[in-house]
Amino acid sequence: MFCALFAFAAAASAQTPEERLFEAIQDSKPLVAEGLVAERAVNVAARNAEGETPLHRAVEKGMRELAVLLLKSGASVSARSNSGETALHLAALHADPWYADLLLAAKADPRARNDDGETPLHWAALTGNAATAAHLLARGADANIRDVRGNLPLHGAADGGDAETVQLLLKHTPEPGARNREGRSPGEIARERGHAAIARLLAGRDTEPKSRQGFRTFDVDDPDHPRFLRY
Repeated sequence: MFCALFAFAAAASAQTPEERLFEAIQDSKPLVAEGLVAERAVNVAARNAEGETPLHRAVEKGMRELAVLLLKSGASVSARSNSGETALHLAALHADPWYADLLLAAKADPRARNDDGETPLHWAALTGNAATAAHLLARGADANIRDVRGNLPLHGAADGGDAETVQLLLKHTPEPGARNREGRSPGEIARERGHAAIARLLAGRDTEPKSRQGFRTFDVDDPDHPRFLRY
């Protein structure tokens, strides 16, 4: 028994304070993590294997007090992971806008883009977090930024299937029928995913030219003009 305890203590002491902090966050031990930060025993700019800082992980794991403490201890809201995400991207995964508000108040950039060109609003839209999306928009997020695949946040909302988020983004998206690099509009994505009600909602706001199934701006003598069609 003594040998086992000694081995455990030796293994624990071999860890750096930063490793202990990341482990405490991963294991959902907020008091341990907060103690390490409060004692100023760790570098709050430390990175894990994914390039995330303790602030990234605290926000992702939903540790409010730790996130506040990290910011007070100098954690940067601009730090990016290996794939370019800021902590605000992870805050956008929460339905509760509290985390986004915390970071925005600390001057986080609502238009920051990761390596895929996605902003925090893209992430809030895809996960159907309407309240968080609304707070991002109120603080400067742009609903018309496209990711590297040409997707607007509205494409993600249509994919995710949350009607409230779609309705919110429609108010901020002048071209709701915009197509991504694959040629798909938000309405088409909604239909493909089986979100019939959302597809109908988007169809009523689609401003791009349509085929015979819909209406578009025609010359009055165009044989495809709806006045020549028989239903």
